[in-house]
Amino acid sequence: MGFLDRVWGALRGAIPGLFRSTLPAPPDWAAGRGRILLVGPTGAGKSALVNAVLGEEAARSEAGAPVTAGTRWYGRESGLGLALGDTRGLEAAESAAQVARLEAAIAEAGPARRPHLVWLVVNAEGGRAFAGEGTLAAFAEALRRVGIPFLVVLTHAEPGAEAHARLRARVAEAMGDLPVIAVNTRPLLGEGGAVLLPAHGLQELLTASRPFLPG
Repeated sequence: MGFLDRVWGALRGAIPGLFRSTLPAPPDWAAGRGRILLVGPTGAGKSALVNAVLGEEAARSEAGAPVTAGTRWYGRESGLGLALGDTRGLEAAESAAQVARLEAAIAEAGPARRPHLVWLVVNAEGGRAFAGEGTLAAFAEALRRVGIPFLVVLTHAEPGAEAHARLRARVAEAMGDLPVIAVNTRPLLGEGGAVLLPAHGLQELLTASRPFLPG
C-alpha cells in the first residue's frame, strides 16, 4: 500500500463521511454515448479541451482560479456520440482530498454512472504541469483497481512523439507505460499572425479513445 493510500485510509477513519461523495449521474441524453471524464489540475485546459473536441464554446474556460465548480456534462448537440464530463480543477492545497472523493465516488457508482474512459489532463507548460504532484498517479492506480481505462493528455503541447520527453518520462515513471497524447487546442500566433504552435492532436486523441468506448 502506497503512502497516499495509507494517509487517505487514516483520514477516512478519522473523519467519517469526509470522503463520501456521489459522482453526478450523466444526464439522460448521455445514455448510449461514450462517457469520458476529464480530471486534472486547475489551468490544465480541461474546459478548453471540451470546447475543442465538440467544436463549440460549450464549457466556460479561463485562466486562474477554478472555473468549473463541479462535474458538468457536455456534448448533447454533438454528432460525435460523446458525453464529456468536465470536473473541477485539482488545487495543490486540497488535491489529495479531491482525488480521494473522486475515487470513492467512482468506486461506489454503478455501471450506468461510471465513465467509460478518463482523460488525465496535464498542462505541458512549466510548473503547472504536475500541480498537486502525485495525486494524478494515485488516481490512476484507483482507476486501475476499478477497471476504468485512462489516457494522459498533454495540453499546450508541441507536436511530435519526441516533444516534452522529460515530462513523458515523468508520466511513465509515475503511471507506467500508457498512451500519452499531445494536444494544442488553439493555434498560438506570434507577431504579424505567424503560427508559432499549430492546433493539433485532437484527432489522435479521439482515435486513441475510441477502442475504450461503446459503439
